[in-house]
Amino acid sequence: MKAKRLPRILRGDWAGGLLLALFAALFFWPLWIAGYRFPKGSGDLWGQLYPVWSFVAEWVHRGIFPLWNHRMMGGDPILAEGQYGLLNPINWPLFLFYPIPEWLVLLRGALSLWLAGTGLYLYLRRSPLWRLGRAAALTGAVAYMFSDPFIVHLGHPQFNDAMAWLPWAFLGVDWAARQRRAIAAAALPVAMLLLAGHGQASLYGAIAVGLYAIWQVAEGGWPEGLRRLGRLALAGGIGIALAAPYLLPGLERLPFTERAGVPLEQRGGYEFPSAMIIDFLTPLFHGRGVAQFWLTPERLESGYVGAIALFLAIPGLLGNLRSRRIWFPAGLGALSFAFALGHQGPVYPLLVRFPFFSESWKTARAIYLVSFALAILAASGMDRITRASRRAVWLWVTGLALIGLLLWLGAPRWALAAPDVHPRLRALTGLRFAALLAGASALLGWATSRGRLWGRAGMVLLLLAELVALGALVETEPTPRPDTTHAAALAFLHSDPNWFRVDVDPIVHGFLPPVFLQMDGFEVPQGTGNPMELREFNILRWRIPSVTHPAYRMLGVKYLIVPKGAPPGGEGIWPVFVDDPLVDIHLNTLALPRVWLVYRTEVVGSYGEALERVLDENFRPEEVAIVQNGPHLNGTGQGKIEVGYYGPNDVVLHVETDAPALLVLSDTFYPGWRATVDGTPVPIYQTNAALRGVPVPAGAHRVEMHFRPRTLQIGLGLAAAGGLACLALWWMERRRR
Repeated sequence: MKAKRLPRILRGDWAGGLLLALFAALFFWPLWIAGYRFPKGSGDLWGQLYPVWSFVAEWVHRGIFPLWNHRMMGGDPILAEGQYGLLNPINWPLFLFYPIPEWLVLLRGALSLWLAGTGLYLYLRRSPLWRLGRAAALTGAVAYMFSDPFIVHLGHPQFNDAMAWLPWAFLGVDWAARQRRAIAAAALPVAMLLLAGHGQASLYGAIAVGLYAIWQVAEGGWPEGLRRLGRLALAGGIGIALAAPYLLPGLERLPFTERAGVPLEQRGGYEFPSAMIIDFLTPLFHGRGVAQFWLTPERLESGYVGAIALFLAIPGLLGNLRSRRIWFPAGLGALSFAFALGHQGPVYPLLVRFPFFSESWKTARAIYLVSFALAILAASGMDRITRASRRAVWLWVTGLALIGLLLWLGAPRWALAAPDVHPRLRALTGLRFAALLAGASALLGWATSRGRLWGRAGMVLLLLAELVALGALVETEPTPRPDTTHAAALAFLHSDPNWFRVDVDPIVHGFLPPVFLQMDGFEVPQGTGNPMELREFNILRWRIPSVTHPAYRMLGVKYLIVPKGAPPGGEGIWPVFVDDPLVDIHLNTLALPRVWLVYRTEVVGSYGEALERVLDENFRPEEVAIVQNGPHLNGTGQGKIEVGYYGPNDVVLHVETDAPALLVLSDTFYPGWRATVDGTPVPIYQTNAALRGVPVPAGAHRVEMHFRPRTLQIGLGLAAAGGLACLALWWMERRRR
């Protein structure tokens, strides 16, 4: 029977994007109906990213784009940490609002899922390799955009961005391999994938795109393959050049991070357990969500794309084995699964000592490539059913009926693997739900094979219903009410006009996190919990044994927020604000100013030597500075410092001294900072283990420090070259036409 035609309004591919937007709105119903937000708890989104985004938005509102965040730790080169996403264009609308409204943050997080679905839909529709029908393309798009890797990372949109740009990059490879005019268009999604900012997700995605390009070259034969190689190499080079303003500073930062300091033999964990294969069928088996997951101490994404998509992937694979187009997604899925197993699998042990792989040891995150491959296979299966013989369809329908029966009967025994009553009930529910879906898929598949429009629409909608039912509430929770408990304490701190830091006792973090103080305009010696924070300052901060230790004085901490009723931390520290119901504020009279002069230095050759000397009980930071490979001073003198300007990218100080001195600023030493004295460049020395020191001669001087990383300057130059290459290609193509 001839299939019914769709209404005209649904025939264009733009209508597919609108449908996927509608599906995304349906998936996020808890946000706009119940007033929820994601993720549960603060997570990375509200605990790490939002404080930095707020800082950026505040300074953009003042007319400055910040490259350095001076409010956390001793400062942080936020430009070079891709997870903050300063150069990710999807984040830029956020920076135009200050304060950033919560609804815009949630919309930005949801956008990644729609972008992923639309990209895969267009890839399956427009790629010369596939050219699938709308129902098949929608099936793949829904399966991918609501798969478990996206749900797990709703609190980390940079990860979801990298996954979202993957199908767009695949489509770009297909076009650029076949026509020169698509080279520039193919470079853009490659750049966006890299600019997404999550190192692991971008690395795995870039490798997948590279393998896909190699496969396309091999498929072209000779001499077409050589022409494809040239076009794809140019597209990839332009894409990398466009992303260079983030890539080069990010590579510069990597050796200074906490993660880079972990010994190779300790880099493990977060590997995909083979027992989680069953979670591709139902994510309820090992628990959906952080509170329910019981297999490992840390929750892992399962790669689940829906049981219906998994059932469709069977004819998608088996029914197309003679078609070479199915080989790549099948091979990519198998290779990615083997890599995700980590040290327990055959692939990662071969790569662990190579650059980037040694730092990206959370191999389970590569499971999103399996989800991507399964979504393509599911779309191919949907397409195959519409064209398969009745015998083939009946074999598939019968197989699904047997699978459903086996799941229903075996569920009680398999659920016993769960450790307790409630996990067993969830596992049993998930398996029997999958059994029912097998039966429903068989019925709708039969209708689809007979050309019934309701069969195709029903398959897509049932897959959507499955994914919404099991995923919409996993990472959402009621929006917490604004906490005004500490308003009086914050007002007290704001009443002090001086330049200082505020430290927060770890016991207080649960109800007054340091990031709250950062967003309120205060500087704190803590970070946001990002594993890519700068290692040397953190080591110094947490190795100082007490707030009365001499080394603590040089951090510039004037106020300490401690639990209610806590005794003073020692001599020179006493309560000054006790009107908060949960915390007290203590004044640290021993703190040095944020910038000071010393006239004696001790020269050491390494960070370890400097740290040992700074942590000595006899160290006096107001009298002597420990300088790594710096100048030796052994004099006395007096001076004064006036702060002209202190911002995220620049520092201006007016110094008067009667003898040569070392100006010490209690901010983190990091490459990219440049200093001048009266306009003449001078070196910045790593001082007191992790701080900055600038030599100043006797007299009155203007000392300036500017954060201008050369890696950023080179990256901007490469990006400009990439942009010019795109314009040149466009002009050449237009002239040829």
